[in-house]
Amino acid sequence: MVTLKTFYILLFASALFCPLKAQQSVPHLESCTEQLKKQLDTVIRNEHIPGLMVAIVKKDRILFADGIGYADLEQHRHVSPHTAFHLASITKFFVAMGVQQLVANGKIALTDRIHDIAPEIPFTNPWEATDPVRVVHLLEHTAGFSDVELNSMVNISGKPLTGLDALEAVSNSLTVRWRPGIKTSYSNPGYNVLGYLIEKVTGMSWDVYIEQTLLSPLGMDETLFDRNGQRRPQFATGYDFQNGVHRPMPFYLPSGNGAGSALVSTANDMAKFLYYLLNGRADSSLLRPEDLTEMETVHSTLAANAGLQTGYALGNDLFPNNKKVSFRGHNGKGEGFVSWVFFNREAGLAYAISANAVVNLWPVSQAIEELLTQDIEAPKLTTFPLDKDSIAPLLGHYQFTNPKNERWEFFKRIFGHIELQHISGDKLIVDKGNGQIDSLLHMGNGIFRLQGDILPYFILARDAAGRPFFQGYGNGFYRPVSYSSVLIRQVPIYLGLIALAVYFLYSCVGIILTLLRKMKPIDLFIPLLPVLGTFSFLFAFRTMGLTDASHKELFASFNWTSFSIFAGMLLFAILVISSSVLLYRRWTYFNGRWFGVLLAFSHFFIGYLVVLLVINGWIGVPIWMM
Repeated sequence: MVTLKTFYILLFASALFCPLKAQQSVPHLESCTEQLKKQLDTVIRNEHIPGLMVAIVKKDRILFADGIGYADLEQHRHVSPHTAFHLASITKFFVAMGVQQLVANGKIALTDRIHDIAPEIPFTNPWEATDPVRVVHLLEHTAGFSDVELNSMVNISGKPLTGLDALEAVSNSLTVRWRPGIKTSYSNPGYNVLGYLIEKVTGMSWDVYIEQTLLSPLGMDETLFDRNGQRRPQFATGYDFQNGVHRPMPFYLPSGNGAGSALVSTANDMAKFLYYLLNGRADSSLLRPEDLTEMETVHSTLAANAGLQTGYALGNDLFPNNKKVSFRGHNGKGEGFVSWVFFNREAGLAYAISANAVVNLWPVSQAIEELLTQDIEAPKLTTFPLDKDSIAPLLGHYQFTNPKNERWEFFKRIFGHIELQHISGDKLIVDKGNGQIDSLLHMGNGIFRLQGDILPYFILARDAAGRPFFQGYGNGFYRPVSYSSVLIRQVPIYLGLIALAVYFLYSCVGIILTLLRKMKPIDLFIPLLPVLGTFSFLFAFRTMGLTDASHKELFASFNWTSFSIFAGMLLFAILVISSSVLLYRRWTYFNGRWFGVLLAFSHFFIGYLVVLLVINGWIGVPIWMM
């Protein structure tokens, strides 16, 4: 793989070849893009990227719209400007533009209640009477829905899902977990609901509507929404790179109605789209500049109401990738593809990249942004001192509260703990634990930026009820807690893990003692069974990760893989309970000995781990029936 050292050498070479200039001629830009293409060719070889789609646009011209590498390794088919890549979640930006068109035409409003537009949608909101789910909440991922569950990530029915059937397929994620409009939690099923709303309002399929009102006016004839999972001649093949081998990935039917993931496009078409974003069009069917500005505005979160405008807006987010200008856009990750679309309309810069392998696109992105921003100077930023009396009541320990999925990310609620400190001046210190400390610079009104960033991504404020909150680290939302409550939740888990480690060592010694007939086999099973259960759990967890990466369809039905994940996790609980029964039966032998007390202590905290996993749905829940 390419090293950072190699990558920076390439960037340095580019800087020498394309020096900074106040005014750039077209030949100069063309020479720079040729040099960039050579850099990217080196990067994809070293990063094991089969092929790369690239579209680079400035306000006055399309600089580059082409491909590098192979669209299909087996057929030795090269990527061309017309090779189609699956762009996954970038679909959401296009769906949001479709919704914004309806808003601009007066067909719906961002504040409309979902229940009023389509009362048949199967969602649950305990706060619906006072805090209903609105259109803007779906667009900004602030409805409180979970992300898609494992058994709903792909459609194995063999036909595209439409209408309410598509929403029923993801209904296990459509339960509101907190009052809508407080915080962001990324949810693919929320965009399935938006697709259905487009259909309800327009009377046509959501993808047909977007094709007619956006793609066709822009001449994006090579772009489509792949809702049937069929291979087409112009499609690039996605790959999974493992152990030095590229394995072709399947083409899945998308989850739900595909409104969160079905977009397929080419470098040629994405260049047209980006040029439109930067320049607009007089065509009345397209969004006006003021509509696009509305899409870049964050409306619904507590952080936005308190003044922070860096966050997920209407189908797009703001990214801190560059130290000269800010880029807004979306990224996508699907089976064998990873894609980024970034733009800055004010600066007149935009680019889209997609690789047909799940890799880190950061080196590619940085090389392109080096070209686009070489004649731009970094902004000079001003900070403001914090008022000690005002900041003091807001300091202390905070807990993370908004995981994407409550089942699989419950541990983030437990371990997502930070401490806010203020020493003096304009700095807010964030202690993330394990020696990780960030220094945030105050930009005024409780808004902060990370040292080295040009935009603020953090805010420390109070809600309408006067309760403090902190938002930062990728739209993470934190509430104040006492340190004792943090310890109460974390310490038993650490003790349970320590107990399992002790039992592992005890079992190793016990096996030897049993073979030497100095220990009874029944006493060996007391520590050995939890250890075997732990290995069973880890095997199931590993299988789940590998399946998620390359065979998601196996989650959606009963098969050996899905059953082995279920059984492996369940076996952990069964073996721990069996060990506890053995300890109880042998207690008279251990009673009065410090060793017996140690075993009981260990079993208690291992049992705590089992209960915690059962409560959070990791044990005893068939994945194919979630």
